[in-house]
Amino acid sequence: MDTTAAEVTVAEVNAFAAEQLPFCAGLGLTCESVALDEAVVRWLFDRRWTRPVDFVCGPVMMAMADAAVYFACFTRGGVVALALTNELKTTFLRPAAGGGDLLCRARILKRGRKVIYALADIVEEASPDRLVAQATATYVVAP
Repeated sequence: MDTTAAEVTVAEVNAFAAEQLPFCAGLGLTCESVALDEAVVRWLFDRRWTRPVDFVCGPVMMAMADAAVYFACFTRGGVVALALTNELKTTFLRPAAGGGDLLCRARILKRGRKVIYALADIVEEASPDRLVAQATATYVVAP
């Protein structure tokens, strides 16, 4: 992790999400932390978003990854709504079935003038060393 300070605070990210990204509140997503080129998003466990066997549904994890990468984009230059998801690929490695919150840590691997490439790891808070899902994302920086 780069120890250089992010150019945005968690409070600024969450305020932006509350005003501009209603899906975050609807799903129970909040930004937990930011560092340069990184962001962590928490999903508050809610049975409304599970399958009949209490596995967390895939779309929740995809939304977590997308939000975490978007928030990581803010860590250089502040909250600017100019990055758009171009591609999001999610691999589900094991069911998230612990009945607790999930955490998604996004890291920007390459930041170009027009394209940002990132990796997002999703874990159960109770088992932070076991990946539940991993996503790769490409964002386009809008002109």
